[in-house]
Amino acid sequence: MNFRLQIQAILQDSPSLKNYLNDTFAIAYQNGRKLFLTASELNAELIPEAPEFTLKQTLDEEWLPWHPQ
Repeated sequence: MNFRLQIQAILQDSPSLKNYLNDTFAIAYQNGRKLFLTASELNAELIPEAPEFTLKQTLDEEWLPWHPQ
């Protein structure tokens, strides 16, 4: 199952988690960025320090960063 669909199902069961998700989105991005940079050994300047997309885009099952809407 697509992770976006899993998150949508969880949010449907527990709508109050949406506030938590909004509050932690930037922190989760930063943590993911660090893990990715460590694993890929890419230059940190290649990956933005802040997300260039919204939480809404992230959860949209049709959205992909290389196919902007």
